[in-house]
Amino acid sequence: MDMENYLSPEKIKEYTVETGVKKAENSFKKSFLLSFMGGMFISLAAIGSLIASCTIDNYSISSLVAGLVFAAGLIMVIVAGGDLFTGNVLLILAVLQKRITALKMAKNLAVTFFGNLMGALFIVFLIQGSGVLNSGNGIVGQKLILKAAHKLEYPFIQAFMLGILCNLLVSLAVWMMYSAKDTGGKVLACLFPIVLFIVGGYEHIVANMYYIPAGLVAAMSGKYELLSVIPSDVLSSFTLGGILSNFIPVTLGNLVGGLVIGGVYANIFKSKSHAGEVINKIKISA
Repeated sequence: MDMENYLSPEKIKEYTVETGVKKAENSFKKSFLLSFMGGMFISLAAIGSLIASCTIDNYSISSLVAGLVFAAGLIMVIVAGGDLFTGNVLLILAVLQKRITALKMAKNLAVTFFGNLMGALFIVFLIQGSGVLNSGNGIVGQKLILKAAHKLEYPFIQAFMLGILCNLLVSLAVWMMYSAKDTGGKVLACLFPIVLFIVGGYEHIVANMYYIPAGLVAAMSGKYELLSVIPSDVLSSFTLGGILSNFIPVTLGNLVGGLVIGGVYANIFKSKSHAGEVINKIKISA
């Protein structure tokens, strides 16, 4: 194989460390705006994947279609430029390399989480006002509410485990995308782990920042004639406590999943490689 077309795993590790250092050094404004964009991109992918799959009755095919469309979100984050809480957990490599402090990582993750949430809520506002949820005689709005409510049904430990499984794959997708030196390579590297994550039904906190608030707003809007088919106990689950019962364990699970990927690779490739020249030639994005 031609190793000049992509980075080896050891060089991916060095690239990820350098990326982490750059992210940790970003100003609050830059980190927030990159995260805002990341939240927007994932939210647009989330509603797009819902629309693409909501009328497919076959569960397997529906999940596959949703995964293929949702992958566009991470592709936009990496190629166009953006930050995600889930991907930024890989800053752990820079911490373990003693290039940044754990406090700097924590600050970056806090800003990223807030920026992702604001970006997601911005898309919630736009989609709600656009009338998109009325598409298909209201089926899109129905499916959105049911999907959001389903996420609120998970017990804490189940949501936590689903969060771990999600970010094992999302962090791997980011790690693999870092290996590619061209846009086509990044797209292919991203596609398959993200499809696996969606097909598995795992929980991604940034996607949930869109799905759950959007479901809440849709349920409260009273604009959908077909809301009558949704059980009242489903609608009553949309409370602050219900939302936190998903956000907290999923966030913790995503954190653990990313730390596993970052921590294991940091220990596999402990010594610093001579990847500097290669890394400097590649634009570090997300």
